[in-house]
Amino acid sequence: MISVAQLLDELMGRDRNLAPDEKRSNVRWDHESVCKYYLCGFCPAELFTNTRSDLGPCEKIHDENLRKQYEKSSRFMKVGYERDFLRYLESLLAEVERRIRRGHARLALSQNQQSSGAAGPTGKNEEKIQVLTEKIHVLLQQIEELGSEGKVEEAQGMMKLVEQLKEER
Repeated sequence: MISVAQLLDELMGRDRNLAPDEKRSNVRWDHESVCKYYLCGFCPAELFTNTRSDLGPCEKIHDENLRKQYEKSSRFMKVGYERDFLRYLESLLAEVERRIRRGHARLALSQNQQSSGAAGPTGKNEEKIQVLTEKIHVLLQQIEELGSEGKVEEAQGMMKLVEQLKEER
């Protein structure tokens, strides 16, 4: 609902619901209800929409005219909005990098568990695995030849055999 209201504010202005004789609100760029990040360039809440890192909609005012007023003002780059904006972006970056590191660590752990969970092949098992691999390779070549000859049903039957051999391997 908030994002729809913001979209309407951008298209029609914040005073879109006022009657012609009602007083218009004069919000300045330094008012509390104006998004300071938007004044600096963009609002980070608009960055990661519909992702895991979605910050949710920004409830403050995003107005291009207020941004232009801020850029023309004598206090431009002196108020500290840019410094706060940079600090906030750096914290967002650190959070995303932390999530990436945690995901990589989780992935490495699961790969280690899978590799340690499967018993390493021994001498007899290695020979059996090698024979099965060779059989699978020969059958795959035959399947390819059958497929190019148009014998699809035979190729599908052999493919089932290959799947069984792969599972046995």
